[in-house]
Amino acid sequence: MRQRTPARSRRGANRPANRPMETPRVERPPVVPKDVILGVFKLMPKGAIVVPFDAVDGAPLPVPAAGQLGARNNDAVSVARGGRGEGPDAKILEVLGQVDAPGVDVQVVARRHGLRREFPEEVRVAAAKIARTISPKDIAGRERFEEPPPVTIDGETARDFDDAVSVAELPGGGFRLFVHVADVSYYVRPGDTIDKEAQARATSVYFPDRVYPMVPERLADDLCSLRPGEDRLVQSVVIDFDRKAEAVATRFADGVIRSAARLTYTQVADLLEGRAERAPLPREVASMLRHAETLRDRLESRRRARGSIDFDLPAPTILLDVEGAMTGITIEPRNRAHRMIEEFMLAANEAVATWLSAHEIPCLFRIHDDPDPLKIEGLSAFAKSLGLTLKSHRTGVRPGDIQRLLEDAEGLPAYPVVAQISLRSMKQARYAPEDSGHFGLAAPHYLHFTSPIRRYPDLVVHRALRAARLKKKSGLKGDLEALGEACSKLEREAEAAERELLDWKKVKFLKPREGEVFAGVVTGVARFGVFVQLDGGIAEGLVRIERLGREWFEFDAVRHELRGASTGRVVRLGDPMRVRVERVDVVLRRVDLGPIEEPAKAAPAAPRAGRKKTRSRRKN
Repeated sequence: MRQRTPARSRRGANRPANRPMETPRVERPPVVPKDVILGVFKLMPKGAIVVPFDAVDGAPLPVPAAGQLGARNNDAVSVARGGRGEGPDAKILEVLGQVDAPGVDVQVVARRHGLRREFPEEVRVAAAKIARTISPKDIAGRERFEEPPPVTIDGETARDFDDAVSVAELPGGGFRLFVHVADVSYYVRPGDTIDKEAQARATSVYFPDRVYPMVPERLADDLCSLRPGEDRLVQSVVIDFDRKAEAVATRFADGVIRSAARLTYTQVADLLEGRAERAPLPREVASMLRHAETLRDRLESRRRARGSIDFDLPAPTILLDVEGAMTGITIEPRNRAHRMIEEFMLAANEAVATWLSAHEIPCLFRIHDDPDPLKIEGLSAFAKSLGLTLKSHRTGVRPGDIQRLLEDAEGLPAYPVVAQISLRSMKQARYAPEDSGHFGLAAPHYLHFTSPIRRYPDLVVHRALRAARLKKKSGLKGDLEALGEACSKLEREAEAAERELLDWKKVKFLKPREGEVFAGVVTGVARFGVFVQLDGGIAEGLVRIERLGREWFEFDAVRHELRGASTGRVVRLGDPMRVRVERVDVVLRRVDLGPIEEPAKAAPAAPRAGRKKTRSRRKN
């Protein structure tokens, strides 16, 4: 499920004892060693070379005929540099295929980030031994949840269905929320073969046309996928809310459900927004969803009232053909169904975190520290340059202050940039055994419980919760601090891989459109130029500073702007700009843009002390 942007509270809650034992095996072994480079094989008049995909890997490497391994021009390859005494020549280790062939881009990105899709033989054997059917023994002692009917709600192209929800109305105007999450911990026991591999991966990685799963398909796509009409084992969170959406009772259970329907966000939004005729639903499901919408509205209002930050930045969806080539991109706003699932997942995560913290149970929390004051000063200065104000306090900025800034910017062309700068001003959320809260959510207690099929920390939490409920040992082994750090690191690596592949597909999509003109918005400002995001999320490119005019430019890092020293012209974050796509380098994933109109003029301003001048290098 799509999770909201991070957050933390200033409250330092109970700190469960961290019991260091053996150091957990969490480091994913790199598929490509550090001395191996990935690049494109090129046949040149003076010999063959490999052009690295990443400029930081240096200049193209010569490859003698003896080391070419049958590579063809424009093949993606991995090469080893020549070592000491071996000369500068490189030797090809692996040929991945033509760089534009379907799937080669995924192979390159996966190797660059140490990802592997296939599971080791011993993991496949262990997964194959898990029975495909759920027996009466599996269900024994579990609570069956049938009413109100549980349903899954996901995107049209979702690949896993690991949570289901339902809502019942209570006397007095309150509601009871049921969140059922696939019970991965029932099948994956601490220290077993599948667990060790899941821990080494820490997370599933989602590319546009495939998944690199954390657990084998027998679990991810079958036993832990909450398919309609089939019994599935779950861990359930049941929360009673009063009419003000305050949680008044919470309980947890080992459950079994049979999903009543596999719904999409679009179907649910159609129902809630008066377009039910587009996707008719059974009466009992439709009635339940209307109760769910009322609860969603109350929960969202209560969360915002406490100061939680809500970044309304819908993610673009890449459209692919049957061979995996990008054919377009769509950006759809979050609808009521998206927000409903987000609220219910947040409520379940907070409920579990609050209970485990109150009982001082060791586990991994999802914490988000207070932002760096210097970055908040930068955000404040940028907001002021747009005529906006970021309120602050003697003790520092609060989540609600940033939320009010976002609300003030809503509707402005610069809103996406304000949101992005606000995000960059905050620290990254991470996993740790200390329950120190979540700044952005303004939550005193928070963790991840709702996706153990794709996040290892959620699996740790499931085990801790069940053990605490049943008063048994949790089976948690190793240093939780180290485990949290490793999971956080691997999560960031997975996100970087996902972004890299998306950017690559976007650049390849843009290559045939060199010379075309696009509208865009300035999304980055540097001494050497400005980055412009083309409208529609197609791609981002660079307008070099020499293309902005024949004058010196002052770079203001705090205000995120370039100012012409002679004319006073200003180019800053959030400015609209029409540009022409001048050059696309698919290998290095670079897009060079040229403005087709002058930036808006501003009143001349005298140079300010402390600002560095950058001269346009355009020749007269």
